[in-house]
Amino acid sequence: MPRYKDMERNQVMNASRQSLLDAATAEFARQGYNGANINSISRAAGFAKGTIYNYFSSKRELMFSLIDEIAASHHRFVAEQVGEEDEPVRRLQRFFQAGLEWIALNLSLGRIMLSMLNSPDVEFKQRMWLGYQHMYQLIIEDILAPGMAQGIFRHGDPYPTAGLLMMLYLGIGSSVDEEGRSRMDADWITEFVLNGLRNAK
Repeated sequence: MPRYKDMERNQVMNASRQSLLDAATAEFARQGYNGANINSISRAAGFAKGTIYNYFSSKRELMFSLIDEIAASHHRFVAEQVGEEDEPVRRLQRFFQAGLEWIALNLSLGRIMLSMLNSPDVEFKQRMWLGYQHMYQLIIEDILAPGMAQGIFRHGDPYPTAGLLMMLYLGIGSSVDEEGRSRMDADWITEFVLNGLRNAK
C-alpha cells in the first residue's frame, strides 16, 4: 500500500512541477528573465505564493530546468522527423523544416531559447549549448557523417561544420515573425547549405 501512495505522490509532484514550468514559460516569454516574477508564476499555475520553492530553489534554478526542457523537446521533435529519412540530403532538408516548424508550434519556448542564447548571462548560455549537444550530434551522426561516407558531401572535419549549421539554423530561427513564420524558405536554406557541402564532381 505505501508503494502505491508513493507512486501517486510522485505523479502529483510531477504534474505540479510541469504546471509550474508551463506557467514559467508564459511568464519568461512575456516578461523576460529579469522581469519575470516567481509569485506570478505560482499563482498562474494555481498555487499559493511561495509554492514554487518546493520544486525549484530559485528563479535561476527554474530557468535552468526550463532550458533543459526546451532543448529536450526541440531535439526530440527534430530527431523524429530527420529519422524518417534515409538519404543525407533529405535529412538535411528535414532538419531545417522540422526546426523551423518546432519554433512555429512553440513560440513561447522558441522566444526563451533565443533570448537565452543571446543572453549576457554566461551560465544561461552555457546551459543552452550544453542542452543542444544532442542536436549537434544529430547533425554530425545522422547527416554529415553519412553524407561524407557516401561521397555526397566533401570530406572534412564534421565538428566545425555542424557548429556552423547550428549557428545558421539558430540565426534563422531568431528572425521568425510574431506568428512563427520564417523569412526564409527551408528548401532555399537547404540548397544554400548544399552548395557548400556537396562534393565537387
